[in-house]
Amino acid sequence: MNINHLKNYQTFSSVNELDQHVRGFLRRYKWELSEGNLEILTYIWRHSVKYPGVSFAKVNTIVSTTGRSRSTVIRTINRFENMNLIKRVATIRPNGKRGVNLLLFQPQEAFLTPCDDTLPDTAVDTVPIEAEFASPNGSTPEFHKEAENKQGEKQPLMTKKIEGRPGARFDVDYTFLPSYIPASFVEVAKPFFTPVEVDRVWGCIYRAYKREQMRQSIEEYIEAITLAFKQVVFLYKQGKIKKEFCGYLYSCVLESLRQEKRKETIQCSDSVYFDWLNEA
Repeated sequence: MNINHLKNYQTFSSVNELDQHVRGFLRRYKWELSEGNLEILTYIWRHSVKYPGVSFAKVNTIVSTTGRSRSTVIRTINRFENMNLIKRVATIRPNGKRGVNLLLFQPQEAFLTPCDDTLPDTAVDTVPIEAEFASPNGSTPEFHKEAENKQGEKQPLMTKKIEGRPGARFDVDYTFLPSYIPASFVEVAKPFFTPVEVDRVWGCIYRAYKREQMRQSIEEYIEAITLAFKQVVFLYKQGKIKKEFCGYLYSCVLESLRQEKRKETIQCSDSVYFDWLNEA
């Protein structure tokens, strides 16, 4: 395929527009992505600037540059495609053979709209300013001066609840939630979140649980998890959290589970542990 024909696939009018789009995606979903996912995304992002939104990087090139396995790269691209961030387009060489797949960043209005994670009855002036993600292409984030000027002004209370991902809104109550979400957690979360968002928040918590590789089922740690959740809600409503709610919650639950794991290690009779204070 003639490289000049790539302009026909261009999905953004400028690099700055592409960067805003990817940063909007990261504002919503960065906490769900692994380090490898972010490295691969950064590589594709960096190599989509000649014709904004179009990358013709080969899988083997991404593998050799990032150091990630081929299966990880392919799995990550599949995941981004399922999240509607990118789209693969097959190409044909002049000799009729199949060429490299193009990776096209897909414009999504939801990614360009600031993510509102404000809890109900939280004042506008306590909403944290969104952290802008540095672009590998060198463009600088745009700051919303109007929002900055309103900081400190008394604003009416917000009543809008957090919405789910694009296309995820549907009219259900909390009895429709999956059975793997503990009922006790649902009762604590329901005053602040819609059913869709309760499921999303629990997914965030479960990822922290899986990452820490705890010895017991997640239900055994529900008390510590609920306490961490309540503390994050309190801090968020006070305007003390300057990042996305789920991202901060993920970090707090992770730290809470680490404390639980340390307690289990100390209490385990098989552990090599010496009490220097009492047994010295």
